[in-house]
Amino acid sequence: MTLLDCTLRTSGQLTGGAPSPQLVADYLAVCGRLGIDVIELGYVRDPADRTAGAPLPEVLTATRAERYGPRFAVLLDAADLPAGDGPAAAAADRIADRIAAVPLPVGLVRVAVRYDEVARAAAPLGRLRDAGFGVCLLLTDIDLASYPELDRCLIETAALGPLDAVFLVDSLGSLRPERVIELVQSTRAAVVAPVGIHAHDNQGFALHNTVVARSAGATWQDAAVHGIGPGAGITRTEQLLALLGTTPGDLGPLLELIAIHFAPLKRRYGWGAGPRQVMAGLARIPVTAVRGLDEG
Repeated sequence: MTLLDCTLRTSGQLTGGAPSPQLVADYLAVCGRLGIDVIELGYVRDPADRTAGAPLPEVLTATRAERYGPRFAVLLDAADLPAGDGPAAAAADRIADRIAAVPLPVGLVRVAVRYDEVARAAAPLGRLRDAGFGVCLLLTDIDLASYPELDRCLIETAALGPLDAVFLVDSLGSLRPERVIELVQSTRAAVVAPVGIHAHDNQGFALHNTVVARSAGATWQDAAVHGIGPGAGITRTEQLLALLGTTPGDLGPLLELIAIHFAPLKRRYGWGAGPRQVMAGLARIPVTAVRGLDEG
């Protein structure tokens, strides 16, 4: 089993800014003690895109990792790359060069792509792999795929070459456990790579869906401390670790981290499953399409 913690990336999405240096230092120290396998630092974008800003928050690019055990990852959205295999490959080369210059030893790049656009990830994945990075594919909006669309998606995924993992992303927070089982089993049958799950908590199913995916054969699991993230948030790291057998004593430093840093952030930004998030998950639509309900 591989536990990938998305806290630094999802907190940046939620707040629109960089985490404090103290939060980063405390968080990395706790992760190193808990057996978290991979830490996702944030999004990366093409340095040639003048609107993209820095490749990672400055507080991270100035951090060194001699004391920390987990691997480090970044996330790339294929939709942010220029159209066409040639331009997308060139952008991936520039991104690889920028990642290599970060003091933290980033060894894994996860590429997110909508389930019906898998082919556009082929060129950047190939170039990042050639540059020496491990690569993962994240299939977003996967719950919207019909059975024929899912078959086509998985055939295209299998043709991408070696992948560290293929993640099923519950982008709308709409997945039900029975659908999770179907998707994990179909993906395992179609691709050689390990399967992962990234579960949103619109309907309160994030932890349950993560556990169900594991029982169906998924071996990579995404989570974030206190579930931090835009909207309803995602599977909570502390709950998942407890379910996986981490003792209360070992969880103590993480719970202290939550009390000091993440509980105040939740009071300020208020992520979680309010009425709009629940309704959007039930209806399998973006939360922005649900209007007229109090956020709770």
